[in-house]
Amino acid sequence: MIISGNPEAPISSGALFETNLDLIQQNNLTHIVKKIEFLCDDGVGNFLLCKLIRVLYEDEEYGAVMAGIEDLDNSDSESEDDYVMPETRDAIRDVASKLTHILPNVDKLHIEGSYPGPALLMLYYELCHKLNHQLFYINTDTHNASLPYSTAPKLKRMCVTLEDNDKDIHKCIIPPSLTKLNLYFGDDFEWVAFVAYNWAAFTNITYLKIEFDKRQGSPIIKPKLPVYKKPKVLFPSLTRLAIRHAPFTKYNCRALMQSPIQILEYTGPVSIANHLCTYAPSSIKVLRVEIEEAHKHRSTNDDTFRLESNINCAYLDLRAQKTNIDMARTYWPQFTHVRLDISRNHNIGATVQALPNAVFLHLVFALDDKSEYGKLKQALKKMKQECDGPWASKVQKLIIEFPSRKPQSSLIRSLSVLKQYLPLVDEIEVYVHKKGVFV
Repeated sequence: MIISGNPEAPISSGALFETNLDLIQQNNLTHIVKKIEFLCDDGVGNFLLCKLIRVLYEDEEYGAVMAGIEDLDNSDSESEDDYVMPETRDAIRDVASKLTHILPNVDKLHIEGSYPGPALLMLYYELCHKLNHQLFYINTDTHNASLPYSTAPKLKRMCVTLEDNDKDIHKCIIPPSLTKLNLYFGDDFEWVAFVAYNWAAFTNITYLKIEFDKRQGSPIIKPKLPVYKKPKVLFPSLTRLAIRHAPFTKYNCRALMQSPIQILEYTGPVSIANHLCTYAPSSIKVLRVEIEEAHKHRSTNDDTFRLESNINCAYLDLRAQKTNIDMARTYWPQFTHVRLDISRNHNIGATVQALPNAVFLHLVFALDDKSEYGKLKQALKKMKQECDGPWASKVQKLIIEFPSRKPQSSLIRSLSVLKQYLPLVDEIEVYVHKKGVFV
């Protein structure tokens, strides 16, 4: 079931507040609903609550419930204590009871919006309490992440937004049943929100995603805790780690890399990618790296993805269109399945020879203008003139993709020359705007 609001829509259009609950009831489908989702932005949370009450109750009941919150939709305050009064709280609890009675099998709750409003948040957390025994998924923030989640016996997945509060940081209680944890934050990341006694063990978590929430602005760089004061965290079951746009410290890299990770996914600056790979355990089998925020005008050592580590995995997905990767100086024998973004380097021979054990190779040429395509065509022509025999390559399948601009047909035909240097390749798949051809 979805309850959504659009603050920019005119009230007369009816699009300001929408819910499909009435449609679900009309078709007798209430028993199959598994998820309640609140989607709202600034200033519409109170309107959504009133709309939901209108759908839930008959005329006589509606008037009685609304009597307790008659001024709710007129308040512009952001303080819960200002207008969520006892009468309103009682009415919201009644709404939560009514909703859980109509939808008895809900096991997932999700709320999304920059400021849903205290009244709608109260309804959301009342639903959390009432469905505590059957919840499978929940998203929340650190100010409301203690009870009842710590005792939810079936809770497997949790999304937590870490809110910075220097005066009174609330501890986020992670239930033992949890296996997947998503963390979103708008400040420099520390584990103190989860730690009560200087250490915490996330016993059963197998998937962890840590992402900087761009909606909260740029990360604030605060004074770091001394190492001896930093909490110790353990992830003894962690097999998949995803990190996006997070300004991680070396300390946090080391703390996470003590886990038996098999899949490591990273998006962000190349410097942190190098830190992660430096401390990465040898248990990693799949490495997906998307490099962002490289220097625009000149390349430096900090721009180079080095991969100096003990990683011995098979799969590499490296998306680094704006980052310098000198394939002539690179040697990655550990990878058998590789996807590479290429923007500056047109030396396909150097790329293939840097991956001596690759059996699957997917090259993406993200070229922005015609001159780049001309350079690639010249590189293929030069390779045909200078290279006599096949390369010492194990590549069996080669895919070449042009996602941004359609190249000339002559360039696509020129790619057929690669078959004489890749003895195990019968056909080369070329994709232009996701449409495939064979050469």
